Amino acid sequence: WTPILSNGGFPHVLYLDGFAGPGRYSNGEDGSPIIALRAALDQRTQIKARVLFCFVEKEPNRAAFLQELLAEIEKPENFRVKVDGGRSFADAFADLHGFYAGKGKGLPPTFAFIDPFGWTGAPFETVKTILSYPSCEVFVTFMYEEINRFIGHPDQVANFDAFFGTSAWRDGIELSDAGARNRFLHDLYGRQLREAARARHVRSFRMRNANNSTDYYLFYATNSIQGLRKMKEAMWRVDESGAFTFSDTTDNDQLVLFAKEPSYPLLERQIVGEFCGREVTVGQVEEFVLTRTAFRETHYKVHVLKRLEFESPPRMEVLGAPTGRKRGTFGDAALRLRFR
Repeated sequence: WTPILSNGGFPHVLYLDGFAGPGRYSNGEDGSPIIALRAALDQRTQIKARVLFCFVEKEPNRAAFLQELLAEIEKPENFRVKVDGGRSFADAFADLHGFYAGKGKGLPPTFAFIDPFGWTGAPFETVKTILSYPSCEVFVTFMYEEINRFIGHPDQVANFDAFFGTSAWRDGIELSDAGARNRFLHDLYGRQLREAARARHVRSFRMRNANNSTDYYLFYATNSIQGLRKMKEAMWRVDESGAFTFSDTTDNDQLVLFAKEPSYPLLERQIVGEFCGREVTVGQVEEFVLTRTAFRETHYKVHVLKRLEFESPPRMEVLGAPTGRKRGTFGDAALRLRFR
């Protein structure tokens, strides 16, 4: 994310971690601030922009420990690291937003990682504000197991109103079927990102534990198709290991497990189902794959389009192919296709 925006002409970008933690845990694992900073430092492409890393941690002792760890890491002059300790994410963001607004500017391109230990301290209004600016994205941990456990607690009504940005979550309390309640709360948050925060692209990823039950969801929201492209690339590259598995859950009828080998037959059914009887371009097929399926742009040409063209009789034909085109190749986004 950082080198893409840096080399795209943005002079200043912001990485915001709303619940940073101590930076290192008791078993020696690095926390999200160290991982993010090292990811930027390890880029092969030189990052030209000024990059502000803002790490918010409410617990003062954790913030102090994080500050010490970050001070040990050598950083280039265009990297600035700030630990905002002793305050909530909402309060810290309000001041950060006010700083830019006071200069007559909106937020710079921002990637906000919002990873609360439940549902408090991550108000939807803050998420909505971030997404109201161009080139800003959010990656939110939706702690379903904890939310489900306390969803009917009378002391948490105001907190849930703030987290969801609406009182509509209350309709889920009476849903006795666990699966229906799970889907209701998941869909509500996704709908809020799309409709209330006006995010053009929203995807959710389900994290299942060893008992095959939902532990939490990861929601990603952006207005950039390039951002969506890179997030999908990152999710598909995560190896299946440990106690969790990823699945794409944007469409509950088409759950896709992120694995080393994608389910190409499923992708084929989705593409054919969408474009059957139509004439479209390769570019339109790619946009569909990126924005409306769990799959990547690298999955559909060889394993779906080529296969359909080579079938006998072909279920897809190329219209007006240029002279010299090799069958089964789809490098030209303007190439027209007819699906039978």
